[in-house]
Amino acid sequence: IQIDATPYEWFGGNIKYALHGAIDDATGQVVGLFLTQNECLYGYLETMRQCCSDFGIPQTVYSDNHTIFRSPKTGKLTVDELIAGKTVHLTQFGRSLHELGIDLIFAKTPQAKGRIERLWVTLQSRLPVEFAKRGITTVSEANRFLETEYRELFNQRFAVEPEAESIFVSAAKDLNLDSILCVKHTRKTDAAGTFSFKNRCFQILDEGFPIINARREITVLINPRFGIRVEYGGRIYNTIRYLKPQNKNANTEVPQKVSKTVEPHLQLRHSSDEWKAIWWMEDYNLSLKFLYELFFEKQQSAS
Repeated sequence: IQIDATPYEWFGGNIKYALHGAIDDATGQVVGLFLTQNECLYGYLETMRQCCSDFGIPQTVYSDNHTIFRSPKTGKLTVDELIAGKTVHLTQFGRSLHELGIDLIFAKTPQAKGRIERLWVTLQSRLPVEFAKRGITTVSEANRFLETEYRELFNQRFAVEPEAESIFVSAAKDLNLDSILCVKHTRKTDAAGTFSFKNRCFQILDEGFPIINARREITVLINPRFGIRVEYGGRIYNTIRYLKPQNKNANTEVPQKVSKTVEPHLQLRHSSDEWKAIWWMEDYNLSLKFLYELFFEKQQSAS
């Protein structure tokens, strides 16, 4: 499949939003569409989620050289990375594809991604009209329409039958896409069985699973869909925010103020399901800033 994003005034006016998309190079079938405020990791992860869930796992993904796909790191790989089968430094997106067994190939020219470039021309002429006809004016409304209605309508009109048998592999029923299509970082538990991430402490909930002992290496999973989880020993653990006990004479910790309000496209309203998933932050703006740094800013390599 070919994957890319394009900014455009999808709702009219002069505000551009980034539409992420993936298209089957053999059939012209659109396998994922997701709109965000700007081109970002979250948009591509959600596009791949649609592809893997609804069509299957592709053999290869063609992309450009954006740092979301291609790591700017040039140093040697560690021994652990070599043992894990890595041959180059991976971004979070690249690591997700590696875990799914998908090859990532970087297109050298725009012509190499001609199929998706032509898709953008078609969508820019048609999609704003469809949004206007249905009174769609927000990102969340647009994404609901794109996934549940428009993608199928588009494919019925424009996709062609493959000349050979499809090479998409159906995702296994027990495959947990949430544990793959996310941001991952390695941490170690401390003596209390907690861990630190982004200068905050979290407690791992065993909930019937074996307790994770101190000084164990764990994998921290982060995604706006579920907040923060931990992977250890083949199991996925939930977490809660852990506030360390304060001495009576110690000053009470004051949450760090955010210098500017961060407003990514997520509809993180108080009491919403999305908000409940990250309730452990001190306040609303800090929660937005936390997610923005991980999913919407310039991407770093997986670690």
